[in-house]
Amino acid sequence: MSLLADAVRRFNAELLNMINKEVRVTTSNGVTYRGTLIAIDNSLNLLLMDAVNDKNERFPRVLIMGHAVIDVVLLQEFVDLREFARYIDRYFPGMVKYVEEANIVQVGNVKVTPAGVEGSGPLAKRVKELFDEFLSRKKA
Repeated sequence: MSLLADAVRRFNAELLNMINKEVRVTTSNGVTYRGTLIAIDNSLNLLLMDAVNDKNERFPRVLIMGHAVIDVVLLQEFVDLREFARYIDRYFPGMVKYVEEANIVQVGNVKVTPAGVEGSGPLAKRVKELFDEFLSRKKA
């Protein structure tokens, strides 16, 4: 894979990881919005939910056209699950799969997202313990 193609793939993966997260968007006319990024398209048009602008006006949905976007800043802490996948691979060698496009980790039938662990049973319980340990080490 070429370096450019890899960079484009990484850019798209990072953008997708901002979906359903709180962001601040500055537009070319100087207006700033804060809200939850719920959709983005190939033209970088953004759809924010529960948005507030810098005049403290509230909007249930705001569509910001890509050509007007100056910057998009992630306001929530980002959990890079690629690190977590490396961390738990020593406990479950050969069972851990990291899906970059979705920023999820799969261990057997257990799925780990930035929101937490999905699954049940002893494996899910152990993965949750390791995830909690990982998050507490990251904060320390």
